[in-house]
Amino acid sequence: MGRRRAGVDSGPGGSTCRAGWFVSRVLAGGLPRLRAALTAWLWGQNTRLVLWLPVALAGGIIAYFALPTEPGGVVVAGGVLACLASLACRLLWPDRLAVRLGAGMVGAGSVGLLLAWGQAWRMPPFPDLPRRAVHLSGQVGGVEVQRLADGTQVLRVALRGVRLEDGISIGMPPLRRLLSVRLQADDPARPMPGDGLRVRALLSPPAFLDMPGGYDAQRRAWFAGQAGHGRALGQATITPARVGGGVAGWLAGRRHILAERIRTALPGARGDIAATVLVGADGAVDGAMRAAFADAGLAHLLAVTGLHLAIVMGLVMVVLRTGLALSERAALYWPCRQIAAVGALLAGCGYVLLTGMHLPAQRSLLMAGLALMALLAGRRPLSLRALAVAATVLMALNPEGVTELPLQMSVAAVMALIAGFDALRPALSGWEHDDMWLRRVAARLAHPLVASVLAGGACLPVGMAHFGTVQPWFVLANLLAVPLMSVWIMPWGLVALGLMPLGLEKLALVPMGWGLGVVTWLAHLVAGLPAARIGVPAIGNAGLVLFFAGLCWLCLWGGRVRLAGLAPIMLAVLSPWLVARPVIMLAPDGRMAGVVTAGRLLTGPGLHPDPFVLREWQRVSGLPAGVLPAEGTAGQVACHAGACRVGNIVLVLANRPPAPGLCRGSVLLINLPGTWGCDGVPSIGRFDLWRNGAYGIYRQPDGGLVVQTDRAVRGARPWVMRPGGAGLPNLPLAQAE
Repeated sequence: MGRRRAGVDSGPGGSTCRAGWFVSRVLAGGLPRLRAALTAWLWGQNTRLVLWLPVALAGGIIAYFALPTEPGGVVVAGGVLACLASLACRLLWPDRLAVRLGAGMVGAGSVGLLLAWGQAWRMPPFPDLPRRAVHLSGQVGGVEVQRLADGTQVLRVALRGVRLEDGISIGMPPLRRLLSVRLQADDPARPMPGDGLRVRALLSPPAFLDMPGGYDAQRRAWFAGQAGHGRALGQATITPARVGGGVAGWLAGRRHILAERIRTALPGARGDIAATVLVGADGAVDGAMRAAFADAGLAHLLAVTGLHLAIVMGLVMVVLRTGLALSERAALYWPCRQIAAVGALLAGCGYVLLTGMHLPAQRSLLMAGLALMALLAGRRPLSLRALAVAATVLMALNPEGVTELPLQMSVAAVMALIAGFDALRPALSGWEHDDMWLRRVAARLAHPLVASVLAGGACLPVGMAHFGTVQPWFVLANLLAVPLMSVWIMPWGLVALGLMPLGLEKLALVPMGWGLGVVTWLAHLVAGLPAARIGVPAIGNAGLVLFFAGLCWLCLWGGRVRLAGLAPIMLAVLSPWLVARPVIMLAPDGRMAGVVTAGRLLTGPGLHPDPFVLREWQRVSGLPAGVLPAEGTAGQVACHAGACRVGNIVLVLANRPPAPGLCRGSVLLINLPGTWGCDGVPSIGRFDLWRNGAYGIYRQPDGGLVVQTDRAVRGARPWVMRPGGAGLPNLPLAQAE
């Protein structure tokens, strides 16, 4: 026995055996300790585990939208069983940490997937809209002012119960979806919500994606209940409403009247901005002004957001509390806080109704309501738990909102603010109570700076994903504009609304306009600074998910382990430069192509590309735009006689017959206007674009090509329209088979 052991130890494999024995001993002793340490750490984070349930809920929603095909009955049944099994495990083993974590994450994720699936299948299908001009009639559901690129002001009308009055559509049931129609600029009609409207218009379905994986207008229209949009070809005929259009119609009418009175008392750009921030008049501000605000990082001031709601509720609460404290006896001072909180909540509800129930304002109202309830109960008003409850409710009511900009911006900003001030509270509190007056003043001044940096920094990657831009001067602009909005502009706006019944709103709107003039001057000043707007490649969907995973890790955990969330955040921000960019992009209608070469995005054919397609391509690529040369070279592109060669790719832009030797040495032929091809060379033609949608062509490191199409990326989903934008024919259901 001893000889066998000695032989083993001293033989050729003795060192390997000793190393294996040592590793096994280390693992045997280290894994239990590691497991114990991890368990102890998780129990120490016990109060924060519930904060991850909304994250798992959002993960389930995202998983649904990422599926290549619509889940069938088996997947839905599996999700239901997963929910039931998670609930059963949680009830049977409540004290086991692993069971609690697994059951919570699996159950919340399954609920999120089922919520998104249910919301998608509750929506009616897209109708098959006529491809030619048609007379239509419907009831006005809303009216908004829109400014075109040339500054012309037009009305856009949302119609419900639309009936098509031409050809086969006569006698068919009304559309189950809303239809948005833009009236002519010289149309004298002034429709109000609840009125009947009849007009001849040219209709279009929701637009296809301009880039595989890009902004999905069809998905947004599907969940918003929209059928498409139209452009009036003649003047509209209005039938005044005999009965009101309900509470929603009455509120929409009030908003329209208030917006007109604001513009009358305060003409020009200041009146447009005032109508936007006070009554939610979307589209009133012209494009140049919106661009200046966006470049300065002040675009949120031109939308009904949580900022405006917070100002309104804060002002009402301060006024009520101060008035009650001064007028009542000292014994009744304690109820002043409760009465002021209830009054602020009622004012917030009224403001949300007045501004058209915009989604950001609804979210902010829910968050503010939870904060005021906590205040009444003597609890901390703003906390991550309140944010978790608000986010859960909002995702349950509108799961599709997880993929949209407003919810992402709101959650990122609020989560960063709460977690950031929690971490900085000891330092700020120490300075606020310091004996040196200079430190006390610095602590007070630091609050708006810290808030701007935290909220702006958290929203920066979200803006990169949705807009493909970075505004480095946003902190400077918001430091001055947001306080001015809080202490001057919105207070005068509320006074103006209160004076409107007396017809004296101009007394308050004029000083409000002075403040708006300062903000406008500041927006143009900051927008004119060097590098005020930097175009960057957009963060993809995977990068955006990675960013939110890192942000949640950074904000929801306690202790130093939270700093590990910085790694995925930085990786997400750098991801656009780490993944391949398309070298050629093709529009879904086959009328436009884009080529990336020499650090520019060159488009053709023609000198005037589609602005909407170009904006999306620039968002994805982050490059300045140019035009493909009619003759000659630009970078790696050589064009001649309506055809361009991009390396080993031939791009035909003009309608021309095939030329001898055109495809020699090429691996792909792109023929935008025609259908002919070259023998032995794969081709993309006009029919391929009609059938598959937009194309994105990527080069691999070995020189090969990867071709992506819109239809392949989105898959077969309810909101993905058939080729050509065909929907379901608007026919009545059969009474019997």
